[in-house]
Amino acid sequence: MLLSLLVPVALALSLDEAWRIAETDGDDAALIASQMRAATTIRGQAASALLPRLSLSGGYTVNQYESAIDFSKMIPEDLAGLVGDTEPIVVNEKSFWSGSVSVVQPLFSGSALPAWTAANATARAAEAQARAQLDQLRVGVANTYWAAFLSRERVRLAMDNVARAEKYLALAETRERIGAGRGIDTAQAGVALARARRELVQAEAGKVQAEVGLSRLLGTEPDVALDRPEPRGVTLASPAAAAERALGAPAITASEERARAAQAARTATDLGWIPTINGRFTESFSENSGFSGEEWNWQAALTADWVLFDGGYRIAKQREAAMNKDVATHVVARDRDQAEADARSLWAAHRAAKQARGLAVEERALAEKTLTLAEAAYELGALTFLDLWQTRQQRDGAELAELTADMQLDLAAITLVAKTGGW
Repeated sequence: MLLSLLVPVALALSLDEAWRIAETDGDDAALIASQMRAATTIRGQAASALLPRLSLSGGYTVNQYESAIDFSKMIPEDLAGLVGDTEPIVVNEKSFWSGSVSVVQPLFSGSALPAWTAANATARAAEAQARAQLDQLRVGVANTYWAAFLSRERVRLAMDNVARAEKYLALAETRERIGAGRGIDTAQAGVALARARRELVQAEAGKVQAEVGLSRLLGTEPDVALDRPEPRGVTLASPAAAAERALGAPAITASEERARAAQAARTATDLGWIPTINGRFTESFSENSGFSGEEWNWQAALTADWVLFDGGYRIAKQREAAMNKDVATHVVARDRDQAEADARSLWAAHRAAKQARGLAVEERALAEKTLTLAEAAYELGALTFLDLWQTRQQRDGAELAELTADMQLDLAAITLVAKTGGW
């Protein structure tokens, strides 16, 4: 008993844990996050038109000749004694260091602020789109998880079928040997065993394919244990409630933000004709001081630029921005209509799946009872093997139908939640 406590027990992977792995360690989630970060860099690009720019420059200059002015040579000889000796003034040094630091602050730009608004809307659209993609990733993980779980259940049922077919064949052969059975029962049992083995091979092939798909998606081992998910509930009381909720889903938010970005981009283009005004302050240093004799010097300037004609480029960009805005507006209207229609359809699909699951549970209970009666009748010789086998197949089909109904109900709920705003 002590040894059993020391041996680690492999915990089954739940669907919630599969979601966590896919969203934190999966390649798809990493790609979604990278695309979102790449899209949100547009904020910094737009901010550069509003924020000050700081620049440094420096250099070392070597001239062929030094340039100087000697005023003593300009004074008449008869006055030279009165002025005295004067030193030449170097206008251009033979070599010197120089450098400057400048700050440029945009003071006014008609397109800068709308461009910043467009960039923020684009970034918000990327963030909302990433949330929508993560919701769809959950739907994909759930489908793959359920496919793997159900494939294992099919293998289990197929293995049970083979074991029962072998048992029935042995029983039919024994009864035929002692004269209590018929040869047709033995032959039918042999056919049933061959069919059960064929179905097992097919089920195992489907299981391998489903497990590889889950392993590739999550990075787990193909044979990881899986829990049977409990179908999730939905709090939406009506199709109208689902449609209303869908209009606030991340996918719709992303579409609306892209429309806002297109509108702001059009405004930025329309205001591009307004002059831009910048303020500049420069502090400079040069060993080549010239006449001033000052190595340090500062300068402040106010500049305005106004492009009066650019060959028609601005007009063409205005038309492009207007068309992009119209397209984005139409896309929002289309996406909203589609979201409402999808939400209503998914709500109806979930309700139908819920009803189907209740019927599947009832069907399995009746199939279990029928099989118990059929096995008792077969033991008494009151039922043929073919009838018994068909009853057994009905019971297995009912169990598989119940599992499939669980899967369909859970996936219907997950898909509806993803379409109406996510988790």
